[in-house]
Amino acid sequence: MTSLATSMLAWTPFLQPAPGADRWWWLLIIPLALGMSVAYKAIRVADLREFPRAALVMTAQIVGGLAALAIFLFILVVLVLPLLPAE
Repeated sequence: MTSLATSMLAWTPFLQPAPGADRWWWLLIIPLALGMSVAYKAIRVADLREFPRAALVMTAQIVGGLAALAIFLFILVVLVLPLLPAE
């Protein structure tokens, strides 16, 4: 526990990765997408009863779109680009 507290004290944000977030960093997309959805839907939704569902739907759309983009780029880089002739 002391090493984690010491590493948190020595942590420089934006210059070093957060301690303990090196393996699961991609899960931080979910709270980021939720925050963006809540901020956007708070302005756009007409009735507040629709707000939680609209924010969750938009969060799912953002995360799903990013997942689809990641799969597309994986297929492009790993499967398609090696097939191109190198000169």
